[in-house]
Amino acid sequence: MNDGIIWFCCFALLVIGMILGISLDSNSETLDALYKVFGIVAGIGTLLTVIIAISALQTWKHQFSHAERFKTFKELDRVALECISNVEQYWGVFKDEYFPPTTPYYYEDHSKAKSEILGLFWKSKDCYRIDVDFAQSLLSAEEQKEFKYSYGHFDTKIHEILNGITQSYNNLEGEERHQGLIKVESDILNLKVDLKDNLRKFRGR
Repeated sequence: MNDGIIWFCCFALLVIGMILGISLDSNSETLDALYKVFGIVAGIGTLLTVIIAISALQTWKHQFSHAERFKTFKELDRVALECISNVEQYWGVFKDEYFPPTTPYYYEDHSKAKSEILGLFWKSKDCYRIDVDFAQSLLSAEEQKEFKYSYGHFDTKIHEILNGITQSYNNLEGEERHQGLIKVESDILNLKVDLKDNLRKFRGR
């Protein structure tokens, strides 16, 4: 409820009380009328109290819902970016492996490094699966239609990038590989930007 309305109601009750106190005599009929008036005033006061309490409860619920949603979508954003970061690290192992032979390797065992990073990738992707399920439960039916990054959609996008990396290095050479990796880089950037834009649209509501 608007604070101005609350203050107006309180002031109006005070003025009514002052007018009644000044204008009424103290005989029995006046006292009887006064009791009735105060009974009405008390009833109005009780009603206003109930309205204010309901308004305060609704405000608290909205604030709690907003805080919970913000926290949930912020965490989902973090987990998604961690998963994408694992894909970028996986790509980094390929880059290191396919550098010119004269360049010292960063990873001693590329197969082991790929396996370890893929383990982290699967773990972060599973975290996204769990977190996005809870995040979607906070959305209305109308908002569900606007929400793009369900687990299935995110899973498809991230695996397209992974496949692009492995296909480019294992099956392509020269200019074809170069063009394949340019697409991988573009897909990673587009996924980051689009995902952030979509998730942040809901966390601020």
